[in-house]
This record gives sequence, C-alpha cells and structure tokens, in this order.
Amino acid sequence: MFAPAATVDHLLDEWFKQIHSVAPILHRRRFMHRLRRGDADHDRIFCGLVVSVCAATVATLRRSNYEPVTIEFCAEFVERHQLLYRGVMEADYSLDWCVAMYNLGNAMGSISGMDDLRAYHMGSQSAAGVRYLAYYSMTSLTIPEQQLLKRLFWLLFAWSCSSDLFGRISVALVMCEDNFNHMRPLPLTDEQLDPQAYNLPGLLSLSDLFMVWYDSRRGSPPTSDQASREVLLKHLTTIQRIIDLLPPELRWRGGLSRPANVTQGHDVQIANIFITSLHLRSNLLQKFGPAERCGDEHQRLVDDLLEILDHMPEAIFEANGSSIVPKVRDIGAAYLEQVRIGHNNGVWVSDTAKGKLERLLRKLDDLDFWPSMSVREQGATESPNSLG
Repeated sequence: MFAPAATVDHLLDEWFKQIHSVAPILHRRRFMHRLRRGDADHDRIFCGLVVSVCAATVATLRRSNYEPVTIEFCAEFVERHQLLYRGVMEADYSLDWCVAMYNLGNAMGSISGMDDLRAYHMGSQSAAGVRYLAYYSMTSLTIPEQQLLKRLFWLLFAWSCSSDLFGRISVALVMCEDNFNHMRPLPLTDEQLDPQAYNLPGLLSLSDLFMVWYDSRRGSPPTSDQASREVLLKHLTTIQRIIDLLPPELRWRGGLSRPANVTQGHDVQIANIFITSLHLRSNLLQKFGPAERCGDEHQRLVDDLLEILDHMPEAIFEANGSSIVPKVRDIGAAYLEQVRIGHNNGVWVSDTAKGKLERLLRKLDDLDFWPSMSVREQGATESPNSLG
C-alpha cells in the first residue's frame, strides 16, 4: 500500500487546487474517475502517475506536512514496484507515462538541484516520449489528450530554457522550427477539459517568454557593441510586448486587491510570468549589454522584483514550487555583480543598494524554507543565504 486513501485524496486535491493553474497537464474529472474506478490497482503506469502527482505536491507545497509521503518515498515506491519501467522492447509511449516522468523529475530536482542525474534522466525521458507522441501518435490521441500533450511540451520547453539560463545541460526537446506552432495548445480556459476554471493563457504567455530566450541563442553572436545593443533592445521590446498583451486577470496589480473574477490560480501564474520576465531581462542584459552601463537597468529589475515579493502572499510563491527561488537568486547575483563593478570603478556603494540586497536575502530565506530538512542536509545544498 502506498499511503492511506485519505492522504492520497488530500494530496491530489491540493495539487488540483494550488498547482494545476501553472501546470495544467491533467484533466481532473477524468483523472479522478479513473482513480475511483480502481485503475491504479491494475494499471501500473496510471498508479505511477498518481504517485508522481503526490510527489509533485509534496515538492511544491513544502511548508505542509504530508507524512508518511515524501518525495524520496514516492520515488522509491515507483522504483520498487517498477510502475514506470520501460523495457528496451516497449512498444509505445503514453501520455500518462510522460506526465508521470515530468512530475517525478521536477520533484527530484526540487530537492537535489538541476544537476541531479535522476531529475535530468526523468525529464529527458518525458521529453523523448512527448516528441515521439507528437511526431507519430498525435492523431491517435483524443482532442483533450492532444491539448494536454501540447501543454506538457511547453512545460518541458520551459524546463529546457531554464536549465540553459542557469548554465546547466538542458533536456533534449527542441524539434524542427516548423513544429513550434503545431505544438501550441489552443488558447482555451480549462472549462472545456475540467470543471474547475483555470486560465491557459498564463502557460501560453510563459511559453512566449521562453521563446525570446530560445531566439536569443540562435544565430551568430553580434560582432559590435552597436549590434549587441540592437539585439538587446529587440528582445527586451518583445518581452515588454508579451507583458503588455497579457489578459486583464493576469496583469500585475501592485498592492490593489484581487478583482472578483481573479482567483489564487491567476495570482500563481502572475508571479510565475512576471518573475520569469525579470529573470530573462537580467540574463539578456548580461548576455548583450555592456556590463559597465547596465547598473541602472539591473537596479530597476531588483526594484520590480522586490515589489512583487513584497505584495504577493507567501502561498502564491509556494504554489510555484522550486522554480522561483533560483530566479530570484540569479537576479540578485547579477545586481550584486553590478554593485561590485561600480565599487571597483570607484563608485560609492550606497546604503540603498545594500538595503536592497539585504531585503532580497531575507526574502530568499523565507522562500527557500524546508521545514523537514536537517541542518546537515541543508548544508549539502546551495546556501539560500548566498547570491553569488
């Protein structure tokens, strides 16, 4: 037995309530119908999918206690019972298997980092399955399954671009350029697929943002300062256009209260989209901008980041899992580098700059909190109190 039924039900309910808005890759009504029907008792891959959702919930909502279910326990249960095992003669991939591998890979990465071999292996396996299904089996899937597969593709694309942004090896997902439009899911709310209403445009906008980074990596690098500035301006303008075209319910409201039609799921997407956009801007400045002239831009990015961190409730960031912390740390590290450059050039480091760095460190302490992690385990990972 994996866990008491009540615990599993609670974990699944938490996933659909708090996480599904940023990872809309399951159809709640169909998924729960299959679970109630007892499919997990005889379908090992579906059983593995259920366990993977539990692992993803534990990995994301880290301040909650779901004992005896832990990420390691979920992974060991799947491994011990070979729920997601694929032999060399396995005939085909399935959407369930791809989603399960994505969930487990993300969960393992949340505790072991982006360099973890298990996380990389699971993400790569999921990407291989998605590519195969997209090329050879799309027409054999139902319409809802096709949309879920396309959503999973873009989540894996975000994973791949994020790894690249942090200088890590990325999962091999990219297909020929013509397939990007083919893989774009329909801009529909989940009302057609699920009784709970979540907005898919958040995922579409996030995908558009990561496409900016993907485009910046293609082609020959600029050969002059003027060319670099033009490329930088082009990409920054595209990012701003994506932000300007967000639907009303996904726009940044500052300290204003939430409108009646905006849910916590929307706020989770807002935090993800805007912090990702700031992280991309920061990386583009480092890639194309002259270091000695980017200080003001990095300062504005930190100001915007702190505004988001100050106004959004803690639960919003928690629902985004481990994706937010590395981005915040990376933006802060780039700003710290600019402060150091200014100091080395004889520019006095103001108390304001020091104050912003201290505020970021305090926010990182709050965001990167693992209640169940021992001091010894915490020391084995990157220090949350370090920007660079």
